[in-house]
Amino acid sequence: MTGSAIGGYSTSRELLEYALDPARVETFADDTCADIAAAAANGTLLLVGAAALPRKLSSAVRQAGGRVVAHVEFDARFWDGEADGVPVLCLDEALALTGPDPLVIVAIWSPHHIYARTRAWLASRGVTRVLPVQAGFWRYADLIGPHYQFGKPGAYVKSTETIMAVHDALSDGESRRQFAGALAWRLLLDPDLIPAPEPRRIYFDPALCRLPDDCVVADIGAYAGDTLDVFLLWQGKRFSRFLAFEPDPLSFARLEAFRAGLPAEVAARITCLNAAIGAASGKLRLTPTGTPGTMAGLAGAVEVPCLTLDDALDGGRVDYIKVDVEGFEPQALAGAQGAIARCRPSLGVSAYHAPQDIFAIPAWVMGRVADYRFHFRAHDHDGIDFIFYAIPSEHAP
Repeated sequence: MTGSAIGGYSTSRELLEYALDPARVETFADDTCADIAAAAANGTLLLVGAAALPRKLSSAVRQAGGRVVAHVEFDARFWDGEADGVPVLCLDEALALTGPDPLVIVAIWSPHHIYARTRAWLASRGVTRVLPVQAGFWRYADLIGPHYQFGKPGAYVKSTETIMAVHDALSDGESRRQFAGALAWRLLLDPDLIPAPEPRRIYFDPALCRLPDDCVVADIGAYAGDTLDVFLLWQGKRFSRFLAFEPDPLSFARLEAFRAGLPAEVAARITCLNAAIGAASGKLRLTPTGTPGTMAGLAGAVEVPCLTLDDALDGGRVDYIKVDVEGFEPQALAGAQGAIARCRPSLGVSAYHAPQDIFAIPAWVMGRVADYRFHFRAHDHDGIDFIFYAIPSEHAP
């Protein structure tokens, strides 16, 4: 999404003002929820997908007294199966059950899936009533609660003042366009508003940030080394230390294996720690999954150390802090306040794990730093890997 216009709106601010209009939000949300409830009651509701998120939505429909006629799957291996008692079918067989005018919710939200393409595929087969998964969260939020960036739209309206302040503080037109488009997409359900991603420029785009040749990087939520891989693509051997924090033991093992496969002179400057970063030092329980979505919780199967970044650095230098920790970004930043004030690092922070992250995280950072530039960039589709950047003047290109 480039240029001055966004989805027919002349400016990004105009788009936000329209998207956040309280009367429009209430009417559109009520009408959308009514359509879903009617389809669930009269046997015309279909869900695309049959994995965890579609099943979660299907369960909520049942709890509310409605019915999902079928899960529609692309992959023929799953046809003629079932998901929690609901048949999994190809589109033709699903349409034979609902008749010619179903309401279809595309319940897939995962890396590399593109809602607009799925909607276009459905349209090519004559399906005209299609909604993205966030519409399901509007209708059934009380049963399934927030899920990553999905929640009731009224929460954004209540934060209009903060949202507008964040928009106006962003440092370039592309950031303002991407921020407005990403937020308005959540309220208008129009995929034409979604920013086009640049996956290989995540976190270390030289068009946004130039780190010194002896930089020190803290990678909070290092997973299996994907951020380290991108860092080396753009920075090469020009760094002093790379500190990679990953709490999931399964992902940590892959991270260590990735580091071990690097040239010895590079690997020697990379330190991998099987630990979480939070607002206070202590212990954290989690159930290892080896996936990007590992979450902490009291019922977790293993216990790992949790440090503040300030404690981990112990007064040392840091030039870049990356944070991607499945909704615990505010806590990780809270435990890094000393380093942020002392070292003036660049920041790259995920802003899509909770509905408020897209405006609350930037507002928190903006209130604590001076002489910084602020940016947003999309690095995957449909709101995944939507990253907020805070770059001090000394790191500006």
